[in-house]
Amino acid sequence: MPKVITLDTAPDLRQIYVSAALRRRRVGDTLPDVRVARAGVTVDVPALAAYARVCRLPLGPSLPLTYPHLLAFPMQMVVMAGDGFPLPLLGAVHVENRIEVTRAVAVDEVLDIDVWAEDLRPHRRGTQVDLVSEVSTRGELVWRGVSTYLARGAEHPDAPRSEAPSTAPLDAVTGGPQWRLRGDTGRAYAGVSGDWNPIHLHALTARPLGFPGAIAHGMYSYARAIGSLASRLPAEGLTSRVWFRKPVPLPSTVRLRTAFSPGATLSVLESVSDDTEHAVVENTWAP
Repeated sequence: MPKVITLDTAPDLRQIYVSAALRRRRVGDTLPDVRVARAGVTVDVPALAAYARVCRLPLGPSLPLTYPHLLAFPMQMVVMAGDGFPLPLLGAVHVENRIEVTRAVAVDEVLDIDVWAEDLRPHRRGTQVDLVSEVSTRGELVWRGVSTYLARGAEHPDAPRSEAPSTAPLDAVTGGPQWRLRGDTGRAYAGVSGDWNPIHLHALTARPLGFPGAIAHGMYSYARAIGSLASRLPAEGLTSRVWFRKPVPLPSTVRLRTAFSPGATLSVLESVSDDTEHAVVENTWAP
């Protein structure tokens, strides 16, 4: 039986990051059998509106695709900051995310959220782990997310890879929306998400963690992509995946190129200046 940590309110991520900075680096090869749970969660509508404004997401009667991740993310950090978790929290990089929406989640629904870690495994550049988040209402699972994080360390060149789909269908797509991301983009997203990871805030806080400058939050870039595609995506029965290729430096200008087909979209987020691929986004559903 897993140990269940029940939360009444969302934890303060700034306190978690400060505590993580003061802890010694941890090493291990097993995951603690822990689940973090919150019941009776209601959406703060002004906070949702602020998030949607920063990420350019449309607001309607149901939650944006990526918003339940925002509710679950602090609980993920509780798992990763807890005793016995084998990887360091600070410096962890979000490398992949998968979201499955069974049905649209109304803004006024009362939600139950459960989070746990699974599948600790080697990555070619270190070790990776999945943080699973499930959102239910009245016992019905309505949203599921799997966030994969990488902790850099000993390299494993032969480790299995999670391959993004081929971007060949995008070869004929030359245009797409462009976004100018300012130097304070990471701080703006942190303000609405609570994710105050130092790698996103300023060059001075990113450099000690191995980055030449601040980088955009992966879930910010993903949400911006979903916002651009929202009018073409169904509200339910959707599986959405993103593979984060290379960090988006701040400031920078990026563009989103997308190929559309029945029951699917395939997009690449890339730098305008040198065509660096930052992320690949795939959405699929029954046409």
